[in-house]
Amino acid sequence: MNQAFILPRRRRRLRPYLDLTAMIDTVFNLLIFFAVASTFVGARAGIDLRLPTAETAQPIPERVVLTLMPGQPVQIDGAEVTPDQIGPALKRATNGDLDAQIVVLADSRVPYEQLVTALDQVRLADYHRIALAAAPKPEAARRQR
Repeated sequence: MNQAFILPRRRRRLRPYLDLTAMIDTVFNLLIFFAVASTFVGARAGIDLRLPTAETAQPIPERVVLTLMPGQPVQIDGAEVTPDQIGPALKRATNGDLDAQIVVLADSRVPYEQLVTALDQVRLADYHRIALAAAPKPEAARRQR
């Protein structure tokens, strides 16, 4: 057999390879970290809060006010509504603008359940700019510190 007629062997092409194992491990570890860290968010439930005064309280222009008073119906810009009507009433008050600022003005004696229900209704109506109103601290209280 003559050596001249033997064809050279084809060289195998090396395809680029990216090992994603390290990246997947890192993302998985971050996922676990944030899942565990988020469980501690509600751990402050037993702290004694003194509401509704704050030194940094500031007026907010162009807003819709949701008022909660103990023993009285919920009010949106002065109009009385039931808790189930909060979403539609907000849509009417804001003309459907979901970026409108919703200020929740709750008396310090309002039951926590009533406040949570009102906030839940606001969030279910797809409003995300929600603020809890607080009154500025009196000047006499500031001077005593």
